[in-house]
Amino acid sequence: MCDFEQKVLAGLEGCGVSCKPGLQIGAAVSGGADSISLLISLCNILSPLGIKLKVITVNHNIRPAAETGGDALFVADLCRRLADAGKLAECSVVELKRGLVDETAGQRGAGTEEAARALRYQAFEDFCQSAGLDFLCLAHNKNDQLETLLMRFLQGASVEALAGIRPVRGQFIRPLLEISRAEIEAYLNGLGQAWRTDNTNFDDKYLRNKIRLKLLPFLNENFEGWQTALMNGSQRWSADGDLISALAEDFPLVVKNGLVQIDAGRFAALQSSLKIRVLLRACNLAGESRRIPYSFLMDILVAGPDFTKRFSSLEFTCKNNILFIKKYNKSTTDLIFFDIIEDSGIFDLPFGSLQVFNKRKACNGIVTASIITGNMENSVEMELPFIVRNARLEDEIKTSDGSFKKVSDIFNDWKVSERDKALLPVFQEVTGKRQAIFCLLGSFLGYKDWIVKK
Repeated sequence: MCDFEQKVLAGLEGCGVSCKPGLQIGAAVSGGADSISLLISLCNILSPLGIKLKVITVNHNIRPAAETGGDALFVADLCRRLADAGKLAECSVVELKRGLVDETAGQRGAGTEEAARALRYQAFEDFCQSAGLDFLCLAHNKNDQLETLLMRFLQGASVEALAGIRPVRGQFIRPLLEISRAEIEAYLNGLGQAWRTDNTNFDDKYLRNKIRLKLLPFLNENFEGWQTALMNGSQRWSADGDLISALAEDFPLVVKNGLVQIDAGRFAALQSSLKIRVLLRACNLAGESRRIPYSFLMDILVAGPDFTKRFSSLEFTCKNNILFIKKYNKSTTDLIFFDIIEDSGIFDLPFGSLQVFNKRKACNGIVTASIITGNMENSVEMELPFIVRNARLEDEIKTSDGSFKKVSDIFNDWKVSERDKALLPVFQEVTGKRQAIFCLLGSFLGYKDWIVKK
């Protein structure tokens, strides 16, 4: 067993795996260098022990057929060649229907990458059950961990998220997390083993790719020791996150038929960080799996003693010192809201609270104000009065080049789900011939904002 395979074996043991006959273990293999090194090293470790490696490869069908189908064929062919060489490996190919990823992205109100990940992990879970696996190995490595930590830091993630990729999550284990990409490629090159390359890895419009292609080389050249410092920080954040999560788990929640109840008085005595975790836990128990924006959760924390607020399919109601969280089943397609904002103040609308402040009069007599939604300030130059209302598909909003774009096209670009379209507000001028729309607000539901600068 070579040094690389010794490190993979140590990674397995660190994930709690005892490599003994009878072990039911699998590997998710995409065809890239990371997963190919995982496949071959696991076969070399497990086959002498009489342990068969069960492999799954998923064809997402989001790239050209020859490319994405070629990855799956490459993995299946390699498994056959390994079996012919006496290794105990068998491969299952899962084909997602073309268009399913985009359809799922629209339903979840998320991007293509997030939707593909959700479908992939669902396929992994189904595979674990059907194959009777104890563990499924994933090929995340040390470079992935560093990229993830930087990405989450730049996104303002929670302390739990800053713990990075966990080596163990249920049946999913990651035995390569202490192994670098350079070690992986050296191992494969030493074997004369090729791998597949996903061309989207070089598209720097994605944040992870931008970090890999631009930020990591800069840090490596200018900040010696940054990788060790970041990994050490991750371990400390992991310990802190585990403590906060445990405290949140201890907070009593009453759950009955999908309705979650929280003692508002007891909840109010918690620290803010614990309040956020308790709310997230309650939302999960109420059946919401989507990411809930931090700004909306903060909006709940600063709300008055009695209120009703909605996020996507959830309704939050506080009454008689009890906070209720439940699925909001009424269709939003008939939801209509319209308000004319003429002065400073706080306005409760279906999408959350709107705060208008800092009213001031310019030398030309125009009165402008600032706007806050939740706890997030948007730099919008607003002329009072203005209208806030539902976005309509026929609406148009100005672009940076002075032309106009349909709101329906923006919805398609952002992959806004049908249930969210009626909740996204626009801000519209009252004066002027066109009564132009100058803001489409989506960030409170996890989308972008479209703000026309004046």
